[in-house]
Amino acid sequence: MGLAALDQELERLRAQLADLLSHYTERHPDVRKVKEQIAEDEKLRQQIVTGSKPKSSGAQDDAHNDAEVTESAPMAELQSQLKVNQIEIKNRQKAIDDLKAKIGEYQARLNLAPVMEQQLADLTRGYDQSRAHYDALLAKKNDSEMATNLERRQQGEHFRILDPPSLPVKPFSPNRLRLSVVGLFVGILLGVALTAAMEFFDGRIYSQEALRKLIPLDVLCEVPSIDTPHDLRMTHWRSRLELGFAGLVVVCIVAGSALSFLRG
Repeated sequence: MGLAALDQELERLRAQLADLLSHYTERHPDVRKVKEQIAEDEKLRQQIVTGSKPKSSGAQDDAHNDAEVTESAPMAELQSQLKVNQIEIKNRQKAIDDLKAKIGEYQARLNLAPVMEQQLADLTRGYDQSRAHYDALLAKKNDSEMATNLERRQQGEHFRILDPPSLPVKPFSPNRLRLSVVGLFVGILLGVALTAAMEFFDGRIYSQEALRKLIPLDVLCEVPSIDTPHDLRMTHWRSRLELGFAGLVVVCIVAGSALSFLRG
């Protein structure tokens, strides 16, 4: 029973050693620790196997020695089992201590996370400030080099304006006075043309000659138009309105022309 448990422990340690060797070298502390445990367990197993073998003395041993060996065999088995259990407890305790150490290490890393974050923020801010200062100095350096090169190229050169540019006194275009005169004549022509068109298309008869052209008969009498006082007032006000609008148009034309002429 003790040898079987010890063999299982050795198999577990060898599997753990193979797993560690797949990630680390033989100089790693965990690899060395597992190798030492495997050596101790193999040494203990050898001692158990050696102590549990019956010592046959052949014909020379007596019956008393055989009885002592028979009685000491269960005791040796129990002692070996006890040692195996103690080794197992020791290994478990080491594993627990290792896990606790790893937990403490991870906890310390977690506690350092805010500090590291603050340090990273300080480093980033310092880097940004240094970068801005460097860009400003680089821009100044480039400006200085450009000014120096320009000064070197322009050494001995002096510029002086011999003939200053002459600005026009009045605008070249448009000629407002000419536009006003042309507009006045165009308006008069349009008014005459509109009046002629209205007279041409008007179908009423205003003279004896026009009536004779339509009817080849002589005119015997003529009935004058009979205007009522209301018609006379309306005719009077219509004449005033026409004169007023005509005067307003003339005043606007003259004022516009004068303003255009004064403003150049």
